[in-house]
Amino acid sequence: MGTIAIVGAGELGAAIARRLADRDLAGRVLLVDADESRARGKALDIRQAGPVTGSDTVVEGRGHLDGLDCQPDVVIVAEPPNLADAAVPSRAADLVRRLRPALGRGPLVFAASDAAWLVEGAVAAGLPRGSVLGSAPLAFASAFRHRLARELDVRATDVTAMVLGLPPDHVVLPLAAVGGLPVEAVWAGGTSRRVLGRLRGRPLGPFALAAAAAHVVAALARPRPATLPILALLDGEYGCKGIALAVPARLGAGGIESVLELALDPVDRVAFGNAVEARHAARA
Repeated sequence: MGTIAIVGAGELGAAIARRLADRDLAGRVLLVDADESRARGKALDIRQAGPVTGSDTVVEGRGHLDGLDCQPDVVIVAEPPNLADAAVPSRAADLVRRLRPALGRGPLVFAASDAAWLVEGAVAAGLPRGSVLGSAPLAFASAFRHRLARELDVRATDVTAMVLGLPPDHVVLPLAAVGGLPVEAVWAGGTSRRVLGRLRGRPLGPFALAAAAAHVVAALARPRPATLPILALLDGEYGCKGIALAVPARLGAGGIESVLELALDPVDRVAFGNAVEARHAARA
């Protein structure tokens, strides 16, 4: 990719910039913050680490996205507006209006944990639903894989998992396997759900969220689609319309190519229904 812009130069925004630079996922990373001195300082710190990490990515700090010489290939929102009041939909719409001149046709990725309002608001403000997504479900899936690996005394890289719903509070886990073998078929019954219960409701840290955002960006840059758990606005999938939930999706260069519908067993279907009800209740 040519340019990736990150909105917000706090702990999460800086962590994302560092991950992108270390992986050389773009020629230039823009760290954008209303506090321009903070953005410039953190960008300088990341640049100075480049020779140690072997990165040639140019990291720049800016106070705004106006006046860019080219539109970013991807815009990542690391620090969304305050989500603690009833004005969230209008705040999301205002954010999209401010970002729209810089968005072009590239995807808009929300990296924070609680981004359902923002995904819904961005699409309501006129962005194509396929170009708007949240990356936090991938961070939760990674946290689950790590915890399950510790429980079973295996390598986390051998664990696969897919999460749906609204992590970390309302989570559906239709798939958990080690080395391709379903966990519940090999290990003690209820292992994956027990681990899931320990993680439910626990907030995700900035490094996990940053790693997830960088992984999503890497998937968007690949020539072939990749399937990942992400936050997406549903349009009939899983019997839902107009709400954002964590679902498996095929990601291509332009964003979401398709949402994949998994067959859920009765227990998981009830759990998914609870996530849908929680999302509707939050919107009421």
